[in-house]
Order: sequence, then structure tokens, then C-alpha cells
Amino acid sequence: MEPEEVRMISEILVFLSGIIACIGAIGLFRFKDFYTRSHASTVISVGGVMFSLFVLMFGERFMSAYFFKILIILIIMLITEPTATHAIANRAYMMGVRPRGLKKNQMESRPGGGRK
Repeated sequence: MEPEEVRMISEILVFLSGIIACIGAIGLFRFKDFYTRSHASTVISVGGVMFSLFVLMFGERFMSAYFFKILIILIIMLITEPTATHAIANRAYMMGVRPRGLKKNQMESRPGGGRK
């Protein structure tokens, strides 16, 4: 690709990263309970940061050492951040933090669900 095309794609990805981060930040303030706020924080960390790292990948040569380092960071973030948010939300549920508007406990029928 031409340097001008790479710069344009990078600018678009930076813009998308900012939009996703702003949407997640609005969600942190607007959402009422712990679970939806944790979802918004995951949107910020996975969506916003991932696009920023894609920009860094575009700036590097395709098969360079920095390209692979950024790729490894992307893969690790994609796996660990949603998993950590799920583990925190699951533990909060087990400790008794109930989602707002929950009428029936759907976790009671599962093994280990609904414990206190």
C-alpha cells in the first residue's frame, strides 16, 4: 500500500477507536447496575484499545518484530479482558449482587449457580 493510503486507514481507525471509547465512557455513566457498567468497561478496553493497536500495526512493516509483538498483545487482550470481566461478574453474582430488574433467578438450575 502507498503511504498515503496507510495514513488514511490509520486516521479512520484512530477515529473509530475514539468513538468506541466515548460510547463506552457514556455507558459507564448512564448504566445503573454493576453488570452493565462492567460490560461498558469491556467495550472501552477491548474495542477502543484494540483499534489503537491496529493503528500501531499498520504503521509497522508487515513481518517486523514490532508487528508480531503488537499482534501478540492484541491476541492476549482479546482473550484475557472479556474473560476477566466475566470472572469478576460471576463472582459478584455469587456474592449476592443481583442484576437490576431480575425477576427470576435463571442461574438457580445450573450447578454452582445462585450460591452465596
